[in-house]
Amino acid sequence: MRRARHTKRSTKVIVRIFRAKIHKNRVSEFKRMVQEQSIPWLENSAGMLGYFPAEPFGDNEQEFVMITLWRDIESLKAFAGSDWDNPVVTKDEEPLVEAMFADHYLRFDKDS
Repeated sequence: MRRARHTKRSTKVIVRIFRAKIHKNRVSEFKRMVQEQSIPWLENSAGMLGYFPAEPFGDNEQEFVMITLWRDIESLKAFAGSDWDNPVVTKDEEPLVEAMFADHYLRFDKDS
């Protein structure tokens, strides 16, 4: 397996972990909206380096996660607005969400 090389600059990547608990019986509808609206929105956001959507599994029947990687805080603010530390969803997704959370981290590796 080949290891990726990371520079000091790459350690400043912002990791955003978004979680949403969806109203019961609306899970499949929410997943469809993420596929049709949220993912294209992310893909068209400047400075978004990657994303990892995840759907409920096992006993966790209603909670979705979206992990996104951002080049810098300016890119994240352009996507999420001035209240970047708060979760955001599309207007269509909003009525399906019971609760949502967004947490942020700075990426690091063994040399940082």
